Amino acid sequence: MTVRLLGPSVPTLERIMTYDRSKYPATMDRETVQSVGKLLLATLSAILLLSLLSVLPGVGRVIPGTPVTFVAVVGAVVTVAIVGLLLWLAPALASLVRSTADGPPSVVDDVASIVQLFVVLVAVLVAHRGLEPAIAPLLGRLAWTYDVLFLVLALGPLAILAARIYVSLDPIAELLAERVVADADARDTETGRVAGEPSRKTDADDETTHTGSE
Repeated sequence: MTVRLLGPSVPTLERIMTYDRSKYPATMDRETVQSVGKLLLATLSAILLLSLLSVLPGVGRVIPGTPVTFVAVVGAVVTVAIVGLLLWLAPALASLVRSTADGPPSVVDDVASIVQLFVVLVAVLVAHRGLEPAIAPLLGRLAWTYDVLFLVLALGPLAILAARIYVSLDPIAELLAERVVADADARDTETGRVAGEPSRKTDADDETTHTGSE
Protein backbone atom coordinates (compact mmCIF):
# COMPACT_ATOMS: atom_id res chain seq x y z
CA MET A 1 0.00 0.00 0.00
CA THR A 2 2.85 2.32 0.81
CA VAL A 3 4.52 1.68 -2.52
CA ARG A 4 1.29 2.42 -4.39
CA LEU A 5 0.97 5.79 -2.66
CA LEU A 6 4.57 6.79 -3.33
CA GLY A 7 4.58 5.63 -6.94
CA PRO A 8 2.57 8.50 -8.54
CA SER A 9 5.07 11.08 -7.24
CA VAL A 10 7.65 9.97 -9.85
CA PRO A 11 5.68 11.24 -12.88
CA THR A 12 5.00 14.41 -10.92
CA LEU A 13 8.74 14.94 -10.45
CA GLU A 14 9.28 14.27 -14.14
CA ARG A 15 6.76 16.97 -15.04
CA ILE A 16 8.47 19.40 -12.68
CA MET A 17 11.86 18.71 -14.21
CA THR A 18 10.62 18.84 -17.83
CA TYR A 19 10.56 22.18 -19.62
CA ASP A 20 9.50 23.29 -23.05
CA ARG A 21 12.72 23.10 -25.04
CA SER A 22 11.13 23.31 -28.48
CA LYS A 23 13.19 26.39 -29.27
CA TYR A 24 16.46 24.59 -28.66
CA PRO A 25 18.06 21.47 -30.19
CA ALA A 26 17.52 18.30 -28.18
CA THR A 27 21.05 17.07 -28.75
CA MET A 28 24.45 18.68 -28.86
CA ASP A 29 25.31 20.22 -32.24
CA ARG A 30 28.44 18.48 -33.53
CA GLU A 31 29.44 21.39 -35.77
CA THR A 32 29.10 23.88 -32.91
CA VAL A 33 31.23 21.74 -30.60
CA GLN A 34 33.83 21.32 -33.33
CA SER A 35 33.93 25.06 -34.01
CA VAL A 36 34.29 25.89 -30.32
CA GLY A 37 37.06 23.34 -29.91
CA LYS A 38 38.89 24.64 -32.96
CA LEU A 39 38.67 28.23 -31.73
CA LEU A 40 39.91 27.28 -28.28
CA LEU A 41 42.86 25.39 -29.74
CA ALA A 42 43.67 28.30 -32.06
CA THR A 43 43.57 30.76 -29.16
CA LEU A 44 45.84 28.60 -27.01
CA SER A 45 48.19 28.14 -29.96
CA ALA A 46 48.42 31.90 -30.49
CA ILE A 47 49.22 32.45 -26.81
CA LEU A 48 51.91 29.76 -26.94
CA LEU A 49 53.35 31.30 -30.12
CA LEU A 50 53.53 34.72 -28.47
CA SER A 51 55.32 33.23 -25.46
CA LEU A 52 57.91 31.60 -27.72
CA LEU A 53 58.43 34.78 -29.75
CA SER A 54 58.99 36.84 -26.63
CA VAL A 55 62.10 34.82 -25.71
CA LEU A 56 63.77 34.93 -29.12
CA PRO A 57 67.15 36.71 -29.22
CA GLY A 58 67.01 40.38 -30.17
CA VAL A 59 63.25 40.81 -30.05
CA GLY A 60 63.55 43.04 -26.99
CA ARG A 61 65.55 45.69 -28.85
CA VAL A 62 63.99 49.00 -29.82
CA ILE A 63 63.10 49.60 -33.47
CA PRO A 64 65.33 52.41 -34.83
CA GLY A 65 63.60 55.77 -34.78
CA THR A 66 60.76 54.60 -32.51
CA PRO A 67 60.30 53.90 -28.80
CA VAL A 68 58.72 50.54 -29.61
CA THR A 69 60.46 47.18 -29.39
CA PHE A 70 60.26 44.36 -31.91
CA VAL A 71 58.53 42.09 -29.43
CA ALA A 72 55.90 44.77 -28.81
CA VAL A 73 55.02 44.85 -32.51
CA VAL A 74 54.90 41.07 -32.76
CA GLY A 75 52.86 40.93 -29.57
CA ALA A 76 50.40 43.45 -30.98
CA VAL A 77 49.90 41.35 -34.11
CA VAL A 78 49.35 38.18 -32.10
CA THR A 79 47.04 40.06 -29.73
CA VAL A 80 44.86 41.18 -32.61
CA ALA A 81 44.62 37.56 -33.72
CA ILE A 82 43.71 36.39 -30.20
CA VAL A 83 41.09 39.11 -29.79
CA GLY A 84 39.56 38.16 -33.13
CA LEU A 85 39.39 34.53 -32.06
CA LEU A 86 37.77 35.45 -28.74
CA LEU A 87 35.16 37.63 -30.42
CA TRP A 88 34.42 34.78 -32.81
CA LEU A 89 34.33 32.32 -29.92
CA ALA A 90 31.83 34.34 -27.84
CA PRO A 91 28.68 33.66 -29.95
CA ALA A 92 29.81 30.07 -30.56
CA LEU A 93 29.96 29.42 -26.82
CA ALA A 94 26.55 31.04 -26.36
CA SER A 95 25.12 28.76 -29.05
CA LEU A 96 26.72 25.75 -27.38
CA VAL A 97 25.15 26.65 -24.03
CA ARG A 98 21.73 27.02 -25.65
CA SER A 99 22.01 23.61 -27.31
CA THR A 100 23.26 21.70 -24.26
CA ALA A 101 21.94 23.41 -21.11
CA ASP A 102 18.81 21.95 -19.54
CA GLY A 103 16.28 24.31 -18.00
CA PRO A 104 13.63 26.93 -18.74
CA PRO A 105 14.34 28.86 -21.97
CA SER A 106 14.59 32.18 -20.12
CA VAL A 107 17.27 30.84 -17.76
CA VAL A 108 19.20 29.20 -20.59
CA ASP A 109 19.14 32.48 -22.53
CA ASP A 110 20.44 34.38 -19.51
CA VAL A 111 23.30 31.93 -18.96
CA ALA A 112 24.22 31.99 -22.67
CA SER A 113 24.24 35.80 -22.69
CA ILE A 114 26.39 35.89 -19.55
CA VAL A 115 28.93 33.55 -21.14
CA GLN A 116 29.03 35.59 -24.34
CA LEU A 117 29.41 38.93 -22.56
CA PHE A 118 32.13 37.52 -20.32
CA VAL A 119 34.18 36.36 -23.31
CA VAL A 120 33.74 39.76 -24.99
CA LEU A 121 34.93 41.49 -21.83
CA VAL A 122 37.96 39.18 -21.70
CA ALA A 123 38.72 40.08 -25.31
CA VAL A 124 38.72 43.79 -24.47
CA LEU A 125 41.05 43.25 -21.52
CA VAL A 126 43.39 41.10 -23.61
CA ALA A 127 43.48 43.79 -26.30
CA HIS A 128 44.35 46.45 -23.71
CA ARG A 129 47.19 44.42 -22.24
CA GLY A 130 48.60 43.16 -25.53
CA LEU A 131 48.49 46.41 -27.52
CA GLU A 132 49.79 48.67 -24.77
CA PRO A 133 53.55 48.04 -25.34
CA ALA A 134 53.18 48.94 -29.02
CA ILE A 135 50.83 51.93 -28.78
CA ALA A 136 51.37 53.63 -25.41
CA PRO A 137 55.02 54.60 -26.09
CA LEU A 138 53.97 56.32 -29.31
CA LEU A 139 51.48 58.52 -27.44
CA GLY A 140 54.08 59.98 -25.09
CA ARG A 141 52.41 62.21 -22.51
CA LEU A 142 49.00 61.29 -23.90
CA ALA A 143 49.48 57.65 -22.99
CA TRP A 144 46.68 58.02 -20.41
CA THR A 145 44.17 58.35 -23.26
CA TYR A 146 44.95 54.75 -24.19
CA ASP A 147 43.71 53.58 -20.78
CA VAL A 148 40.67 55.85 -20.96
CA LEU A 149 39.72 54.45 -24.36
CA PHE A 150 39.82 50.84 -23.21
CA LEU A 151 38.09 51.76 -19.96
CA VAL A 152 35.15 53.08 -21.98
CA LEU A 153 35.20 49.98 -24.19
CA ALA A 154 35.20 47.67 -21.16
CA LEU A 155 32.48 49.50 -19.23
CA GLY A 156 29.81 48.64 -21.82
CA PRO A 157 30.12 44.84 -21.68
CA LEU A 158 30.75 44.97 -17.93
CA ALA A 159 27.57 46.97 -17.26
CA ILE A 160 25.45 44.68 -19.44
CA LEU A 161 27.04 41.62 -17.83
CA ALA A 162 26.27 42.92 -14.34
CA ALA A 163 22.66 43.65 -15.35
CA ARG A 164 22.26 40.18 -16.84
CA ILE A 165 23.63 38.52 -13.72
CA TYR A 166 21.35 40.59 -11.47
CA VAL A 167 18.24 39.80 -13.53
CA SER A 168 19.00 36.08 -13.70
CA LEU A 169 19.79 35.58 -9.99
CA ASP A 170 16.20 34.80 -8.94
CA PRO A 171 15.37 32.43 -11.85
CA ILE A 172 18.63 30.53 -11.45
CA ALA A 173 18.21 30.29 -7.67
CA GLU A 174 14.63 29.06 -8.13
CA LEU A 175 15.74 26.47 -10.68
CA LEU A 176 18.50 25.22 -8.37
CA ALA A 177 16.01 24.96 -5.50
CA GLU A 178 13.62 22.93 -7.66
CA ARG A 179 16.42 20.62 -8.73
CA VAL A 180 17.61 20.02 -5.16
CA VAL A 181 14.07 19.38 -3.84
CA ALA A 182 13.18 17.15 -6.77
CA ASP A 183 16.35 15.09 -6.35
CA ALA A 184 15.68 14.71 -2.64
CA ASP A 185 12.09 13.61 -3.31
CA ALA A 186 13.28 11.15 -5.94
CA ARG A 187 15.78 9.63 -3.50
CA ASP A 188 13.10 9.35 -0.81
CA THR A 189 10.76 7.66 -3.30
CA GLU A 190 13.45 5.19 -4.35
CA THR A 191 14.28 4.48 -0.70
CA GLY A 192 10.62 3.83 0.09
CA ARG A 193 10.25 1.51 -2.91
CA VAL A 194 13.36 -0.49 -2.01
CA ALA A 195 12.30 -0.68 1.63
CA GLY A 196 8.86 -2.01 0.63
CA GLU A 197 10.16 -4.87 -1.52
CA PRO A 198 11.65 -7.01 1.30
CA SER A 199 8.44 -6.75 3.32
CA ARG A 200 6.36 -7.99 0.37
CA LYS A 201 8.80 -10.83 -0.21
CA THR A 202 8.69 -11.84 3.46
CA ASP A 203 4.88 -11.93 3.44
CA ALA A 204 4.90 -14.09 0.33
CA ASP A 205 7.41 -16.52 1.89
CA ASP A 206 5.37 -16.73 5.09
CA GLU A 207 2.22 -17.49 3.11
CA THR A 208 4.03 -20.20 1.12
CA THR A 209 5.44 -21.75 4.29
CA HIS A 210 2.04 -21.73 5.94
CA THR A 211 0.41 -23.37 2.93
CA GLY A 212 3.09 -26.05 2.80
CA SER A 213 2.67 -26.90 6.47
CA GLU A 214 -1.01 -27.48 5.99
